[in-house]
Amino acid sequence: MSQKGKYPCAGDPRISALAEDLRLISDPIRLRIICLLSKGERRVSEIVRDLGVSQQLASHHLNALRSKGVLLVRKEKTSSYYGVAPKRLKQINQIFHEYLDYRKLGDF
Repeated sequence: MSQKGKYPCAGDPRISALAEDLRLISDPIRLRIICLLSKGERRVSEIVRDLGVSQQLASHHLNALRSKGVLLVRKEKTSSYYGVAPKRLKQINQIFHEYLDYRKLGDF
């Protein structure tokens, strides 16, 4: 039996995608943004206020998360409202738990 057959994660291309996603969200500010937006949509000014970061820094992180599909943006008149992309976060969670769920670890 090949190693890929014995260890599905060895040949699963989703592992590389998961690594990229984890790198993207590993920044504490990005995690805080995701946490904040998981409670509902916010404008950039609200994110700046609630997280105590500069507008430039918040925009940088929002754009990075949006460009990878983790966040959605909705325009209303002159305001942009950011929110999490539930399907995208579910996808990341599913792959993470498929391979890294502590409850699936063998006995040591």
